[in-house]
Amino acid sequence: MKKSSNARYILLLIILIVNALYSYLFLTRGEVIFLSFIVFIPIAIYSLQYEVDSRLICCMLAVSIGIYMLYGIEDFILYSMLIILPAFIISYIVKEEIAFSKALSFTSLLMFVCFLGAIISLKYICKIDVIEGYFNIIDALEIEFTNVYSGFFKANTNSIQEYSIAMGTFKNTFHFMKYYYPALLYLLCLGISFISILGIRVIAIKAKLYDHGLGNILGLKVSRSMIVFLLITICTKAFNLSSNSYFLIAINNILVILTVMLFLLGILFEVSVIKRVRSAGRRSLLILVSIFCLVFFQAYFVVAGFIDSVFQIRVKLNNA
Repeated sequence: MKKSSNARYILLLIILIVNALYSYLFLTRGEVIFLSFIVFIPIAIYSLQYEVDSRLICCMLAVSIGIYMLYGIEDFILYSMLIILPAFIISYIVKEEIAFSKALSFTSLLMFVCFLGAIISLKYICKIDVIEGYFNIIDALEIEFTNVYSGFFKANTNSIQEYSIAMGTFKNTFHFMKYYYPALLYLLCLGISFISILGIRVIAIKAKLYDHGLGNILGLKVSRSMIVFLLITICTKAFNLSSNSYFLIAINNILVILTVMLFLLGILFEVSVIKRVRSAGRRSLLILVSIFCLVFFQAYFVVAGFIDSVFQIRVKLNNA
């Protein structure tokens, strides 16, 4: 890692200013949340090569203050907490040469904290309730989709009972989006973290700033302690009788996060098994079965991910 010269600080300022202008000229605030990795990846790549010192921090502060003066406190909070902080978090984790699995876990958790910090700051400093705005959007979408598709359901169902089931499933989808918004936010952070770490490592390797490889992406896993935590969470939910408590809401959101993670691990497990099959016929059969399960029996991948996490099957196969 090189020590920064004056020319490098000028380069950093250019990167920051271009990113800031791009963010707020071509992206809405909502798009900045979903596409923040496009903006902070260049900053993270820069910080991979040069030291973080007082002058670099001053450059960051200068651009952030400029955003505050030009756009207001709301954009200052978004830029600081969803672009600047994640950029340095990811670049630090990449520089530490942490395994891809652990890097993804750390980054997604820290990104989630950054997002929560931005949401809380906007609520108590700017009086902007992001969660309430999100609920209002979901309610508006539910009304619009109900008006559009209610006629379709009436025309394509044979009885009132079928129509009620179809509309109930439709409404439950929007209820899920509201009830499980913390889990959806974390999964968003997980997706952004995966894309960011992968993108930064690929770019850094091509630019010869990083020579440790991408890491074993197919080797992503959760620790056995996470499985124990999952079982404890399931047992806690089973004995919790209150249906509206914040504690139960938190448990349900944790279960969704862990279930999705096991589902993804189950897919990786299936890919690893298919890769190891040498017979073309058996491989084709496994692919067809996997596609069938992916469409009609998604629980298979959750179970496969759970078994793989408990017995570390992929690790043993890779070491064999």
